[in-house]
Amino acid sequence: MKISNIVSAFILLTTSFSAFGQREQLKTIKKIRVHDIYIQTGVFSGRNTYGTLADFKLIAPESVLLKDNMTGFSPSVLGGYNSRRFFSVMFGLQFSDKQKTTYKKSPSLRLGISYFSGTNLLGSLYKEDCKSYDTLISAQTGQTVYIDSVNSKYYNMNYSSQQLRFDGSLIFRTNPEARWSIFTGIGITAGFSINANTDIYYSNFDKTTRYTNGNVSYSVPSSNDYKTEKFRNKNNFGASAYIPIGIDFRIGKKREFLKRTHLFYELRPSINITSIPELQTITNVGIQHGLGLRISWG
Repeated sequence: MKISNIVSAFILLTTSFSAFGQREQLKTIKKIRVHDIYIQTGVFSGRNTYGTLADFKLIAPESVLLKDNMTGFSPSVLGGYNSRRFFSVMFGLQFSDKQKTTYKKSPSLRLGISYFSGTNLLGSLYKEDCKSYDTLISAQTGQTVYIDSVNSKYYNMNYSSQQLRFDGSLIFRTNPEARWSIFTGIGITAGFSINANTDIYYSNFDKTTRYTNGNVSYSVPSSNDYKTEKFRNKNNFGASAYIPIGIDFRIGKKREFLKRTHLFYELRPSINITSIPELQTITNVGIQHGLGLRISWG
């Protein structure tokens, strides 16, 4: 009986310590942990957004150039896309399971800061005056050459800014332990500019143009007048909603640090808004893409 009691007490004591250890283990695991860091750089490409002369007079009310007589000028809108630079640093967060015994590999949450720099609004006006200057007739061939004097005037306007934005995204990833993985998700950015400026450019060209058989044979510039203005604007607000789509490559197989180091390429189709205090809110679509480095731990 004594031996049986001792064995029973030992089993009970062992079970108690085991349960206590398990409870301690469950208490030590956190619900969220920082698992990796992302460093990324690239470009954001979007369709050009054009403003009118009235828009830029509101953005740059002190401009002397925009007070010139613009009678006879036409807008020069060529369409196309512009590219803006971006740089971001984000941390990846993992969540524990319901039992708080392990961390789920997917989804993960990325949170950080992104920097954007580039043009938000463009404007362009031009006027060209052509006057007949001279007519030449070749004594050998009888060919007629027309010489015209052409005056061209251009006003180019550019509103640009540098922005710091909060950047957050929920990422779903295929097997993170594999050498190659792909990921997607949904994300948002939002923030304010740290610098916003409007630049006004004026140029006045005179040139002599020769026409042979109705075609321009060559043009010779004779003078050039060039002026610029720069104005500081109020800070603007920018935001976007995007879908991250990317591919990830783990660099190493053996060395521990290289096994935790990844290169990735990410594409972000997005809808973007920029709220200009002096004017209006601009909305457009674009694509952000770039290369990045991801280092994981834990």
